[in-house]
Amino acid sequence: MNVSLAAPLVLTLVGASLAAAAPGTPPKPTLTIQRVVTATVGGKQTERLEAAATTRPGDLLQASSVLMLSGKEKGARFTVPVPANTTFVPGSARASQGVRVTYALNPTGPFSTTPMKAITVQENGKAVTKEVPAPQNEYRAVRYDLTGLSGTVTVGHRIRVN
Repeated sequence: MNVSLAAPLVLTLVGASLAAAAPGTPPKPTLTIQRVVTATVGGKQTERLEAAATTRPGDLLQASSVLMLSGKEKGARFTVPVPANTTFVPGSARASQGVRVTYALNPTGPFSTTPMKAITVQENGKAVTKEVPAPQNEYRAVRYDLTGLSGTVTVGHRIRVN
């Protein structure tokens, strides 16, 4: 089965809008999705990235973006949904220094460094609902907070095709 990688991405702005063609307005971010290929070279595991127009179950993909910021963007956030038929790879989010990374259990939030989910357990013979940290492989969106940053900012994370 091949999976299309037309993953929507969202740049959310809070406060001042970037819609006006003001000097220093960054270009619309572009998300690049590449296949991670591992190989053994000289007895060591190495990785390389290659184009991934289509994928197969089990493929490991890297989603990344490089943004140019002027530092005048207030409340700039770059939100990347985890596409259908893929799973966020726990611990894989990486970003330039100063970027705050949060996650959500659905593409529109709410976002948190540790999203919570409700589970029902039996205690003393009664069903009790509790809030517990959600496993990272259940994350459906990654948000990068770019507020106050300037220059070149790199963000990214990995997903696995189901």
